[in-house]
Amino acid sequence: MLKGSQVILRPVQRSDIPSFLVWFNDPEITQYLTVYLPMTEMSEEKWVENLAVDFSKVNFVVETIAPGGNRPIGSVGIENINSKDRDAEFGIVIGNKDCWNQGYGTESAALIIRYAFEQLNLNRVSSRVYDFNPRSQRMHLKLGFKEEGRRRQAKYVNGQYHDVFEYGLLRSDWETTHQRQAQPLEES
Repeated sequence: MLKGSQVILRPVQRSDIPSFLVWFNDPEITQYLTVYLPMTEMSEEKWVENLAVDFSKVNFVVETIAPGGNRPIGSVGIENINSKDRDAEFGIVIGNKDCWNQGYGTESAALIIRYAFEQLNLNRVSSRVYDFNPRSQRMHLKLGFKEEGRRRQAKYVNGQYHDVFEYGLLRSDWETTHQRQAQPLEES
């Protein structure tokens, strides 16, 4: 587990499948993701099982830290890990819409990116954001990502084509921006 001040990132469990099914079948959430087909329980079970043997990705469930017990609110991961080039892609979803705009996504992203650089020894993390998602654009810039390009009309959502922004973050930029905290990454 990775722990921040507001969230904990913990490994995915089979018991998370019902939450995933709610999140990944909600069009308001999936419009921001590459997922566009309805999610089934069988497909989610297969995805969870595959996590145990697919070393090209690391996924966590995002939980809020609460006195009465933690609550799962989303998912975050590093995927398409290329150990030769030390490169990977970052993705996040806060599935509980009542938790949007409260800093949980930014803190979760910072934790997984720090993990990517300090534990997975990556040199570069990339990400994609759709032009109609200014909240995600702000989060990426706040974390130090640089816009590296734009794929024009590359995403079709809600009857319209949209641009896709390509973002990249180098380890050296991350270390400069975040001043490499003196404390080690808290894992449990």
